[in-house]
Amino acid sequence: MTSSTAMPSGEAPPHSLGLIGHEYAALDQVPQRARTFGLADQTAFWFAATHIPAAWLYGALMAGATGMPGAILLVAVVSPLSLLPWALLGLIAARTGACSTAMVRPAFGLRGSVVPSILYLVFGLGWAAVNVFLGAIGLSYVFAGWLGTPAFLSPGYEGPMIGAVVVVAILQGIAAVAGHQVLRIVQWAATIALFTLGVIQVWLIATHWDPGALMSWRPPVGGLTTSVGPVTYTITFAILVDLLIAYNWTWEFIGDFSRFARNGVAGAGGPFIGANLAQTWWFLIGALGVVYLATTTGEFHPEAANPSTLTTQIGLGWIAATVIVLATVATNAGNLTASALAITNLAPSLRIGVRPIIAIVSAVVIPLALLPLVARGFEATYIAWLDLLGAVVVPLWVIVLVDYFWVRRQHYDADLFLKEGGRYWHGDGWNWRAIACLVGGGAAYAILAYVFPDIRETIPVSLPVGVGTAVAYALLMGREPVAA
Repeated sequence: MTSSTAMPSGEAPPHSLGLIGHEYAALDQVPQRARTFGLADQTAFWFAATHIPAAWLYGALMAGATGMPGAILLVAVVSPLSLLPWALLGLIAARTGACSTAMVRPAFGLRGSVVPSILYLVFGLGWAAVNVFLGAIGLSYVFAGWLGTPAFLSPGYEGPMIGAVVVVAILQGIAAVAGHQVLRIVQWAATIALFTLGVIQVWLIATHWDPGALMSWRPPVGGLTTSVGPVTYTITFAILVDLLIAYNWTWEFIGDFSRFARNGVAGAGGPFIGANLAQTWWFLIGALGVVYLATTTGEFHPEAANPSTLTTQIGLGWIAATVIVLATVATNAGNLTASALAITNLAPSLRIGVRPIIAIVSAVVIPLALLPLVARGFEATYIAWLDLLGAVVVPLWVIVLVDYFWVRRQHYDADLFLKEGGRYWHGDGWNWRAIACLVGGGAAYAILAYVFPDIRETIPVSLPVGVGTAVAYALLMGREPVAA
């Protein structure tokens, strides 16, 4: 076997394409003629995709735990470093024409890939629900400006928020059903709108905010604490590193769109550049926003740093909230697509197309997005969600990266698209060594995070879990021999 960097660009199975129209299911290899996304397309797509309300909230947590100096270090250094291995997933997708749920099949086995597919489904639905709720906050301000109804956290806001959740869910469902080509246009439009909004916000920061006061502000005495179940801990720099890795690595649909990239540079470089530009900007806006509110009001509330509340308080009004809602719709369309593709991998013989599945998934998200209205402490729920993701994505993506770059010597062939048999069958369709590493890594993460919280406050658990999983999988699998 050679260290080939490309896979034969065969046409996708005709029977599958007949079912799904112009969209490709999980087991369809995207043919070379359909790989039309260039570096600029990918950069714009991910610049828009990662401009989400959740980024503002996470930026607020960074500043609330470490102040602006610590937040800047996390944003400018830790985040770009953590995105490097994530971007390599886009490289694999671009070289193989495989979506995220398909490119895990060589490592986990054709049948064993059901495990990460279920996890992808959870990721997609969970993030879609979180973002719908945060996007609905923006829409509540739009409703307040247009109709005079209570905005988020105002007395009686619950009713308008329910309506806002439904509207955002419908809008994102329509965008996702339209398909990847339409999404490319939507993301370009969202990029332009968000860039304009960001310029205005930076101008407000430069002209109205006191940089010295913002940089010298420190978190409340005792630090920022949270409770997840029976465990209470202080959010430290080490914990924020873990949450940042979990946040960045759960952009699981990178493969779903990098498979349409023209080459590896577009597939990996575009997501890396776009996500870094957007998240650096938006993390800092969230951090600066919550510190600004703390210095001017004397009260620190991370949830108030959601973009809609913040932009309204600094005078941008419902027009800015409208931009944020549209950006949320564009991003969440990708989550819905990822969830639908996970379903097509779980049930490859399902006689229903990708678009109807996306519509069903869009409806399922609605009750999930309403949960924060009845859950206690959205901030703690958000942190617990990131921790759950970290326990899964750290060992999962480490296994995939080690499998492709070390075990398989950067070469996957078309057998990964088979329903059974072939080079990645692993005897019974399951690679139990990969399953064991995934379960073991997830368990280690959970134990270190919640059984030994004092240690976790000092050392990011992602690092030992990631290294341990990589070594274990490499030793269990060995390396494929170099072809003559």
